[in-house]
Amino acid sequence: MREYVVENEFVKAVRNAGGVAYKLTSQTANGLPDRLVLFPPAKTVFVELKAPGKMLRPLQRKRRYQLMKLGFPVLCIDNVVQIKPCIKAILNWTPGTAFPEGIGAKIPDLEIALLPMEHMDMDDFGDTLEPIDPEDLEGFYEIEDKNGGDAI
Repeated sequence: MREYVVENEFVKAVRNAGGVAYKLTSQTANGLPDRLVLFPPAKTVFVELKAPGKMLRPLQRKRRYQLMKLGFPVLCIDNVVQIKPCIKAILNWTPGTAFPEGIGAKIPDLEIALLPMEHMDMDDFGDTLEPIDPEDLEGFYEIEDKNGGDAI
């Protein structure tokens, strides 16, 4: 069975349950889940659809981690038999509470890599915080007083 079969069945099932499953595409952020699933009232879930037995790529797992840190549930479905339990879980879920575990395909945890100490400045999403050269900001914060006084 191919991925598009699982995806088409999922989209139909979401529509039949009263929701929408928008296709996500981005020119600037690779690795986002395939579908943004919305149900009333304000239930928002991201879903990655795969062919049976296929795994998330490392960048997809990173995007999943980033979205989950922001509080969004991110599911992976790789078989049509997982669709009905997934939709049932979404319909029974209350936003702001923990999403039930064990829904959809099993996703291995993102491997933690230790970096050399000079690269340890990272934000909560695993992106590096680039050092700012003070000379680049020289004069940036200088604002003249309207009365011709010193810079603030």
